[in-house]
Amino acid sequence: MALQEFRRQVEQFLRSPREFFRERQFATSAAAGFAIVLALAIVLSGSVWYLGSLLAASTDATVTMDNPDRPPEWVCDAHGDDPDSALGDGCDEPATVERDAGSLIREAAGEYVFPVFVFSLLLWPVAGVALFAFARIAGGNGGLLPTLGVAAWGAVPEFVRLFVGLAGLRYVLGTTTFTGPVQSFPDQLAAVLAPLETPLLVASVLTLLWQWYLLAAGIGEVHDLEWPAAAFAVGIPLAGWGLLALT
Repeated sequence: MALQEFRRQVEQFLRSPREFFRERQFATSAAAGFAIVLALAIVLSGSVWYLGSLLAASTDATVTMDNPDRPPEWVCDAHGDDPDSALGDGCDEPATVERDAGSLIREAAGEYVFPVFVFSLLLWPVAGVALFAFARIAGGNGGLLPTLGVAAWGAVPEFVRLFVGLAGLRYVLGTTTFTGPVQSFPDQLAAVLAPLETPLLVASVLTLLWQWYLLAAGIGEVHDLEWPAAAFAVGIPLAGWGLLALT
């Protein structure tokens, strides 16, 4: 019974989202919305780490860089020959070292994991407030917390777009090896990603249309708006976000 009810909820969510928001109390709950957004934030931040791993595995090059274990040259000039000076420790180390470029890419990706997680969470209240403001402009009368609950469901299509994007990246990067010099990596990456531009653009447009359809249904129900007014209230901020994301 539980599985059948879940399937019915999913079908209703996909085919009749306004009924879904009307009949499912959790659908307009800010607490449930936070759970959805939190899940997306975790998946997005994890995908950054995963993408870094894909790029690292596709890289076969080294980078010459300053040795972090060697003091600055001016320190070594002044204290390198003094055995009693602690400042001269490490001056016998080479000035540069060779690092695996893949390891550096993985480390750089790791630095973005937490910022992506935080940004994903912060985007939710911003989007919710924007939808609330435009719904009121369109004549709506719903509250802010239910609007936040509805806004969170706009994250669901993002899971699909993310899956499509990662699947495409895994395919093209799995058949590619980036070689030095590292200065050519941006051009090599652009050439590898070129075949994905059209599919990813289509996926992004379909995601925005699904979000528009879904959120308009939820905003219409929460704010007691007819479809044209709800579509306007959702379409304006969503169009702005879409243009920003696609540029």
